[in-house]
Amino acid sequence: MTRHEPVAAFEPASLTLDIEGMHCAACATRIEQGPPRPVIALARLLAAATALIGGSAAALLTLAGYVLPVEATPVRADAIVVLGGFGVPRAELAARLFSAGLAPRLLVTGAGDCEAMRDTLIAHGAPATAIVTECASRSTLQNALAIVPELRAEKARSVVLVTHWFHARRALASFRAVAPEIRFGAALVEPDDARWRFGWEQRPLAATLAEYAKIVWYAARNRVVVRPEASSAGAGP
Repeated sequence: MTRHEPVAAFEPASLTLDIEGMHCAACATRIEQGPPRPVIALARLLAAATALIGGSAAALLTLAGYVLPVEATPVRADAIVVLGGFGVPRAELAARLFSAGLAPRLLVTGAGDCEAMRDTLIAHGAPATAIVTECASRSTLQNALAIVPELRAEKARSVVLVTHWFHARRALASFRAVAPEIRFGAALVEPDDARWRFGWEQRPLAATLAEYAKIVWYAARNRVVVRPEASSAGAGP
């Protein structure tokens, strides 16, 4: 009778070690080879897009102080319209213009800060009887659509829009599109530093950049085209 040698017991642990060793070898190979080419290409594309967007934003912000404002000169008008959004500084400027006798009527327009603007006007000496408040409109074009009927009812022929410097061109284009028979000018809220056009420090950066997109959107969606301004029959501070 043939004598058989005992068979060694099967140990799963040895197989596990071998598999783990294979995995480690594959990991080492991937590390040596680096990321896959599609990943590298995507990373380069994202880096290039980031640089392009960042450079474009920097250029637009640098030019904003020259291309977005309009020239504002003091001219007597029939009414002053104060536009909402960053409203309190605009109301303060409007109150100064009213006190200087620029116009006998004040119209406040825009949801969100209309009451704050009205309170600011009154706090700076404007009588409540001289103020008309509109609190439903939520865009510049809606401001115009809501306020122009009141201007027509009062037979206004010349109006000063009070807004920030970066918003002036779109505001003028919107009101002129709605009421071409009325002469609109602008009074601009600007930073106190006379050198503000040369830097970004005193600019609301997000609102300034957004204004470029809004100008394009108004032209495409609403057919409200911002045109070059030789001068503005509005009022300065």
